[in-house]
Amino acid sequence: MSRWWLLVLLWAGLQAHAGVPADPFGSPMWEYNLERYLGADVQVRHDARIDLQVPAFAEDSAQVPLTLDLANFPHRPQRIIAWVDLNPVPHLFTYEPGVTPLRLIALNFRVQQATTVRAAVQDDEGIWHVASAQVDAAGGGCTAPSLTAANPDWERSFGTIRGRAFSRGDHLRYKTSVMHPMDSGMVDNIPAFFIEQVELRDAGEDELLLRLMLSESAAENPMFVFELPHPPAAPRLWMRDNHGNVFERRLVGETG
Repeated sequence: MSRWWLLVLLWAGLQAHAGVPADPFGSPMWEYNLERYLGADVQVRHDARIDLQVPAFAEDSAQVPLTLDLANFPHRPQRIIAWVDLNPVPHLFTYEPGVTPLRLIALNFRVQQATTVRAAVQDDEGIWHVASAQVDAAGGGCTAPSLTAANPDWERSFGTIRGRAFSRGDHLRYKTSVMHPMDSGMVDNIPAFFIEQVELRDAGEDELLLRLMLSESAAENPMFVFELPHPPAAPRLWMRDNHGNVFERRLVGETG
């Protein structure tokens, strides 16, 4: 190959990644996962205004807490995609907004090994703002069998939802959990069995407040925390797993 063609290919490669900054954590999956989840030819920026919180070390690789706080992010999120770079299924969740902007979201996830965790928030101009955090771990969380399904009485509590709403000044925080094995499909002879869609809706108007699409990296018996400004007092939480089971509950306030 001539030197001229090498220069052309090098220039094309630089153009393809012109909108992608370097990864401060040096993950080998950085550019691959950006294109996989955000698409090609997108504008990406690291943004310290997005507060992504994970523990420095995961004491339990099957239950790692993640909090994404957008209190200092000045844009209304158009979409949020979170992933775990080195998990067998990196995708954790995709958030789609409803009529009310999201202030905070938290949930637990599985981690297979020490890895970087990402949250990409798209603004109204289509630019992706990325926050990253590193979590160390002994590993194996994605390939560990569900403790819930090992309980012979688990079917009695399967699908049980607990949740309430709590006042946070001019915001409401919804904290809810559901009993579900959330099998990743990575254990021999145990197929994938997990909640794949979560919606919060105005119980009166049936307006969508938020939609969350989950993948196999979410932890079993998942707990979700959502914080929204000025939402209705008792919205309806709706969930569906990949086997078609549907779970619903109204989330009442502190005194409800």
